[in-house]
Amino acid sequence: MKSCSLALSSWCRVLLVLLVVLWPAVAGANGVSFPGQWRQVASGTDDCERCWVEIRRNGPVLKVTGRDGWFAVTHLGRVGGGSTAEGIGRWNEDGVSRYRGKPFDIRITIVDEHLYMDMSVRMDDGSTQAIRAVFDKRRWEKSARRAMVKS
Repeated sequence: MKSCSLALSSWCRVLLVLLVVLWPAVAGANGVSFPGQWRQVASGTDDCERCWVEIRRNGPVLKVTGRDGWFAVTHLGRVGGGSTAEGIGRWNEDGVSRYRGKPFDIRITIVDEHLYMDMSVRMDDGSTQAIRAVFDKRRWEKSARRAMVKS
């Protein structure tokens, strides 16, 4: 009888460890995923009511396109149940932005149904310029619904 309760106790410990290890993956499966259009709700540079990003997924690769003239290719990470992606990108050559043609590193993360973006742009003088923004998919969907109702 004692060996049975000892085995049950060991089994409970294994289940507890699995729960702790797998919790980020389960928590990341809250219904919010990268693909789709995200509207900017905050930025470290300037607020842009009409700024958005569009994300398309092909397996573990995400193509991210910004309304203001940049694109990036990222790869989903394994940490946090796939709620983080990192990669590289470039600002368009024909834009009027001070970042025109500049390469950058990018990291996007979904936290509490918001998309957080950290971009590090490499400038000509060797310095880097950080750009941070927060996006919301729900706000975009509500605005799109309102536009459809008005038309």
